[in-house]
Amino acid sequence: MNLIRIPLTTAAALGAIYLAFSPRINIPLYSKLLFHPDKYPIGDYHVDMMSDVKRRDVYFPSSNGRTLHGWFFQNPNATKTILFHHGNGGNLTTRMGLVSVLLQAGASVLIYDYQGYGRSEGQPSVRKICEDGVAAYKYLVEKAEINPDNIINYGESLGSGVASYLSTVVPTGALVLQSGFESLRRIGGEHVPPLRAYPSWLYPQPLLDNVCVVKKKHPPLLIIHGMKDGTVPFAHAEQVFEHATEPKKFVRLPNSDHIDLYLQDPDLFRESVREFLQSLAVPLSS
Repeated sequence: MNLIRIPLTTAAALGAIYLAFSPRINIPLYSKLLFHPDKYPIGDYHVDMMSDVKRRDVYFPSSNGRTLHGWFFQNPNATKTILFHHGNGGNLTTRMGLVSVLLQAGASVLIYDYQGYGRSEGQPSVRKICEDGVAAYKYLVEKAEINPDNIINYGESLGSGVASYLSTVVPTGALVLQSGFESLRRIGGEHVPPLRAYPSWLYPQPLLDNVCVVKKKHPPLLIIHGMKDGTVPFAHAEQVFEHATEPKKFVRLPNSDHIDLYLQDPDLFRESVREFLQSLAVPLSS
């Protein structure tokens, strides 16, 4: 049998190219693929109220000193506060329809922008958005004086990875994964097939692996996913739920795609969140 021999210099060059294009090494390229922020003034910044709850601009620092911007809708009748980590596109202004439904479900909502989004300073990276999530949490606990048990850690799409990460480093009352992925590595490989060539250790840290997080002990978990999701296929949510330990609940939205949940299944979506909030004082069933 004839073997093809590759000169060591050629093999070394190919190895160098392979490493150079890996997500962990080529951060600028990977970030360009992953993050699609809208910077201020793009978006509707004239919102004053949502669902009869007044908006309040808040600013707080991330761990690297960059100032982050958020909108805090403090519902006077709410006992729970949703900390909302949004997806990889747009900015907080593009989530107001969703925020409105969450307010109608009976919660207060803090939605903020990662570094490089909206009015937040800096540039995003996987590590930075996780640190930004911690910074938003600290604002609620230290400045707004919200008890951690009353914070609902809520992640949308890419934000599901931020929410999962946050649940491993700080206490919260619950974890909600909406339109979330099994892992960033899996969804990245599905959208950009060449990324499948890279093992997990060649991805930026933290890995944003939701399955890995929910396999372990976690606060009450709610998974919400559109069954017609063409961005993060429904199978991702099924895998996360299957591997998650109790307590957990899965809400399947039959008419929804990735970001239109509050439009296509508004009543089911709103009531599912409301029931979940009410259930936090009692054990959940699957």
